[in-house]
Amino acid sequence: MLVVFEGVDGSGKDTQLQLLRKNLSFEYFKYPTSNYAILRDYLNKKTSLSKKASFLLFLSDIANEQEKLQRAVENAELVFVDRYVYSTIAYELGDLGYEKSKMLVNEIDFIKPDLVILLDIKIELAQKRKSMQKEPDRYESDGSYLEEVRQKFLRQAKENFHAKRWVVIDASLSPSDVNKAIMEKLK
Repeated sequence: MLVVFEGVDGSGKDTQLQLLRKNLSFEYFKYPTSNYAILRDYLNKKTSLSKKASFLLFLSDIANEQEKLQRAVENAELVFVDRYVYSTIAYELGDLGYEKSKMLVNEIDFIKPDLVILLDIKIELAQKRKSMQKEPDRYESDGSYLEEVRQKFLRQAKENFHAKRWVVIDASLSPSDVNKAIMEKLK
């Protein structure tokens, strides 16, 4: 079973994956990877990229691991992915637009997950959580932009885009309550 975790930064993806590791055995993928160092530099405001280039590089990073992901899905009972093509679409900065971004993802034929778990949270709380962890990156410091990202995630969930099933979980709940909701959905 392939399960993708999505949500804005500060929604609790890392926390939930750590909690799940205590009770479940799974293969794990996280994007962006370290394969494209320019993406980390971009997020940390050390370099600039055009909007189109950043979108394509994030997609390329995921595309680069499709064979590895497919092998994991074939050989493991459970595979979790922290961010996937849905983040790339949600964070797309406007050059391509929402519909064209979705079209490109479909055209490239990325592996479709069995379940996408969207950890939804109000932006103010997400930013508060993130600021307690580290200096905000390029995206984390812009609340109005993050609200647009959140809405694109919710839209993809409503459309059940590119997955067998989406579920939205209120990430403002306590970590243990969110974990219980996730475990229930995994059953």
